[in-house]
Amino acid sequence: MFAFLRFVLIAIIVIYLLGFIFRLLLRFYVKRMGKRYGWNAQESELRPEGDIKVKGTQPKSKKVDKDLGDYVDYEEVKP
Repeated sequence: MFAFLRFVLIAIIVIYLLGFIFRLLLRFYVKRMGKRYGWNAQESELRPEGDIKVKGTQPKSKKVDKDLGDYVDYEEVKP
């Protein structure tokens, strides 16, 4: 009988600890996702309604060098 009560007590403690650890990991994961995807509620609350924030983009560089050669336009001829 003592072994059964001891097992139940240990099981309850383990389940409680796993739940606590899971909540901490979930909280850490949600914060990390928030930083990664920009889910910052405080920033949106601080700006007045109608305020627009524009982030500029950098111009993309060309993938082909200018020294590569000339472009030749051609037409496909069907036989």
